[in-house]
Amino acid sequence: MRRVMIVHPHDPGIPHVGGVGTFINTFIKYAPSDFEVILAGVSSDPDRRHLARWQELAVDGRRFQFFPLVASHPTFHARFPLTLRFVAALLAKRRFLPSSRDTLLEFHRIETELAFRNWPNRRVLFLHTHTKDLYNPKTEVHWKRFPWLYFRLERNLIRAMDGIYSVREDTIDWYRELYPELEVPFTFLPTWVDEETFRSLPEDERRAVRKKLAEAHGLDPSGRFVLFVGRFELQKDPLLLLESFRILSAKMPDASLILIGGGSMERTLREFAARHRLEERVRFIEPQPQASVARWMNAADCLTLTSAYEGLPRVVIEAMRCGLPPVCVDNGEVSRLIDGPETGKLVPSRDPEAISDALRDQLSRKPDRPALREAAREFGAERILSRLFASYREMNGTHVREREGEALAS
Repeated sequence: MRRVMIVHPHDPGIPHVGGVGTFINTFIKYAPSDFEVILAGVSSDPDRRHLARWQELAVDGRRFQFFPLVASHPTFHARFPLTLRFVAALLAKRRFLPSSRDTLLEFHRIETELAFRNWPNRRVLFLHTHTKDLYNPKTEVHWKRFPWLYFRLERNLIRAMDGIYSVREDTIDWYRELYPELEVPFTFLPTWVDEETFRSLPEDERRAVRKKLAEAHGLDPSGRFVLFVGRFELQKDPLLLLESFRILSAKMPDASLILIGGGSMERTLREFAARHRLEERVRFIEPQPQASVARWMNAADCLTLTSAYEGLPRVVIEAMRCGLPPVCVDNGEVSRLIDGPETGKLVPSRDPEAISDALRDQLSRKPDRPALREAAREFGAERILSRLFASYREMNGTHVREREGEALAS
């Protein structure tokens, strides 16, 4: 039996619109029967998911052990960084976590490894964006104020990893150049889609779903629906999306924008919509379960993403799997997904006029659903995760090198 402990400020008991949260949930769902998965995370509802107490939860029937350390909602940013609160709680409560050598530690933020630096366990790190995006003015990561300090910390901690996986292929060469002495293996691991949840419905079912959702949210089912699913944070740049939609709405009066998500910018977005008299054209919907998101993807006319930076955006793969064409600003690995007019529209600039024109063009054409589904086929969860689980099996429970007492010099 292979035990994997995922260490991340994640709450599996809530709907997620963030890529890391969905990553963790689908990892748990598809974990083979010979894997014991445990999660050290956070709780947004400590009355139900009690702090500092092991409890059994399930993701789509796959049961696992959960140990929440901090009371927090991972979607909404607090003034004091959640990651630092989480690391402090890990240090205080790590005696309750399994420290046996046969437990593989999985991290999605390098800082969380601080609490385990003297443990002998094998450990892996996942990189979901490019680290150079710390310098992006749209980043909400607190390290943007002290990037030099982050890289000093990273240089110390990254050497303890036994494997590093990145959803951006260009990140691998960048890290190898940054740390030429590093012998840790880097692997490109594409983002995946849960094919059981995200699937393209027949056209008659699409119309029925669309009508039902439109009625529930006061929308005209004969209009055109632009869908956004994600966090209302700087990285996703939802204000750019709203400005682009404002321009679109003047040219396409039957278009509506559906925003599914949450975050610290929600009030700002609502004020923008009110100021430009878009309240009847824009719908704000709180984070939804994956099955509900899939229904919206089958009901909408296009998905849009105007992020300031990205990895390999899962939401785009999910949309394409549902036969929904995406319109995205070109960054990260999104060009790996949108490689021609039949698979959506790639906007080369962050100009709202250009984004509006791309949306208008896409909404004016009939989607090529077979081409969209085919483009997403190679990103199926079982196909990609089988390779990841195989590599985990190769990491037997003991270390090739002894880590106890190893000094992590700068």
